[in-house]
Amino acid sequence: MIQRIQTLYMLAISGFMTALCFTPMVRYMADGTDGAFVAFDFWWLGVLFALAALVPFVTIWLFKNRMLQVRLLCAEVVLLVGSEAFALWASLRVVKTVKAMGEVAVANMQTATFFPLVCVILTLLAIRGILKDERLVRSLDRIR
Repeated sequence: MIQRIQTLYMLAISGFMTALCFTPMVRYMADGTDGAFVAFDFWWLGVLFALAALVPFVTIWLFKNRMLQVRLLCAEVVLLVGSEAFALWASLRVVKTVKAMGEVAVANMQTATFFPLVCVILTLLAIRGILKDERLVRSLDRIR
């Protein structure tokens, strides 16, 4: 069902979350050395992001069971909110650690840290599209 808009939303969610697995969330410079904090620096955060990228991709192929898609995407919303909370906690922890290293330490959060919030919006739009299709199918069944 690639032609449906919710499929494009789910592909975008998978793309954002996959990119987040490998994109730095915090860039820092301390004592003349540059560094970056990525998701797999905390292995559980990387696994959480990978799972959040996998669920919508698998959900695309369940197009014959729309209500299962809705349930999986509701679970995805919970997963994304949890992953955003953990990402912010981990990022702020890294920033605090770097700032404690010395006066010359600088740490900046990157925009990739907020990808899960964008994905929550896309997930809600995908749910809305799936429910719209379900209503259409049910109305056509009523006409027969």
